[in-house]
Amino acid sequence: MPHPTPYVLAAPGYLAGGGDCEHLTELLLRGHNWRNVSTIDQHTALTSPDGRLHVVLNRRGAWTWSLRATTSLGEDWAALLGAHLPVEYVTALVDAMARPASRKLPAVLGPLHEAGWTTDATAATPTTVSPDGLVRFTEEPAPNRAPRPWHATCTVDGFRWWTAAFSTHTPPGIIAAFTHSLARDDPLPRMAIGTPLHGCAPYTRITQTPRGYDDEQAQLEARIAEARGRRHAASPTAAPPLSTGRTPLTRTR
Repeated sequence: MPHPTPYVLAAPGYLAGGGDCEHLTELLLRGHNWRNVSTIDQHTALTSPDGRLHVVLNRRGAWTWSLRATTSLGEDWAALLGAHLPVEYVTALVDAMARPASRKLPAVLGPLHEAGWTTDATAATPTTVSPDGLVRFTEEPAPNRAPRPWHATCTVDGFRWWTAAFSTHTPPGIIAAFTHSLARDDPLPRMAIGTPLHGCAPYTRITQTPRGYDDEQAQLEARIAEARGRRHAASPTAAPPLSTGRTPLTRTR
């Protein structure tokens, strides 16, 4: 029988809310064979098989995601993301982290400009603004010609729903993955209860969908199976994934 929890589609995505954190954590644990290295409650820390990439969900107080990558060149970088940033955006960033760096530098702001975002000529540092004026994406100054840090905020009627901060040395490919997510106009599925976020109704487009919780879980399982298939195709002698010994993670809207 279909699960009774109704879903809707919310757009723009940056107002849809965080979504189900397990759509990333379970994909990494069961699909990509990441390790759960959590040591305290309300804190889910995952590490890639090679120990180079780190994803942490801090569930104390105001939830946050933190991403971190270590490099052999000493140009480690990190990102701190608010919990109301859609998990789909966080997943896109983690996917970009796992891909080899491209020699061709991406046009970081290209996706935003193509989606109608504009430049704030009055800002002290280069800032790009969403068509509805709710999201600002800023390139911060940095010393010694180092790759600059970036900062984004989503503010609705004076309330800041989420922030995203990327440190110095964050690869352009990571920033481009983020701007591609921000620029996308396709809606995101969310539980009808709690959507749209409080105060965001005048700015959020809501449409009905026949999809429900069971459909979303089936899609997650399909993504996990696909990731496992790719991993084992690349490494035929790989051992089967270890049990995570996990307990279900609390969900956000």
